Amino acid sequence: MAVSHTPLQLQTVYTFSPLTATLAGNIRFVGNAVTGAADDTAHGRSPSRPWAKLDYAITNAGVGATIYVLPGHAENIASATALNCDVAGQQIIGIGRGSLVPKITLTTHVGATWNVSAANVYIENFQLVGNFLNIASAMTIAATATGTTLVGITTRDTSVILGALIQISIAALTSDVTIDGYKHYGVAGGLTAPATNVIVAVGAADRFTLVNSVIRTHCSAAAVALSAAASKDIYINEVDLLNTDTSAGLGIAAHNSTTGFVDNVVTVNLKNATVGVSGTGLSVGPNVRYSNAVNAYAGLYSYAVDS
Repeated sequence: MAVSHTPLQLQTVYTFSPLTATLAGNIRFVGNAVTGAADDTAHGRSPSRPWAKLDYAITNAGVGATIYVLPGHAENIASATALNCDVAGQQIIGIGRGSLVPKITLTTHVGATWNVSAANVYIENFQLVGNFLNIASAMTIAATATGTTLVGITTRDTSVILGALIQISIAALTSDVTIDGYKHYGVAGGLTAPATNVIVAVGAADRFTLVNSVIRTHCSAAAVALSAAASKDIYINEVDLLNTDTSAGLGIAAHNSTTGFVDNVVTVNLKNATVGVSGTGLSVGPNVRYSNAVNAYAGLYSYAVDS
């Protein structure tokens, strides 16, 4: 059964008796849509006087802090270092629905990315938008970022020339990464310089989890690429995936020595005679279904090509 992720609302965290800390760490606020938001010691402790930049908040909130990013917050990131989750154990939670979900736009530089380099960071309810030519990776999770959790993240490109070749790149030997409630919407027909993957693990990614997610893409390789090295105990469940590339596009690809469990997955990839989920070491449940252009059918029926 799919899990519904409802963005946390402000009144649940800040009432008539303002909270400034919990046992886990400080509580701080970011929101450049609020008049007077500023990055200094006089701000950040209430939603009426928030900090203006998320990276400033990460640096100054402290280990284990909870950072609430207010509705309508929007930032442009123009380098590989401008936004880095480099403080362990922080929770970074976007507040808002629809167009008010906090938005991070990558621009100006091919290396612009949202970096996660500290362990046990939790990020929830953000839009992440590629808006420059051939961005290498929209989000980069370093080997030091074990235990990263992404919940309710949406990634998308701006046009056929402005976008990211990879949406989420996970460094080798980064374990216990969880992606829950993820959505990716690629541009119709794909980028002019084709995207490679949506999610890629560069090496082993033990206990990688992908659940409750929807991916629509046009990738020249596997949309979810976990095949670079053997991983232990991966878990993939409740994923709908469409890869519209007809020449080389794949669905979910794991290394043949990877162990783990996959179920309740629908993949539609338009490369001929290609299974939607690969990796001979995986335990595959009965509800994994895939279809492609012609000559292969398992659970999905296309009137145009299947008989």
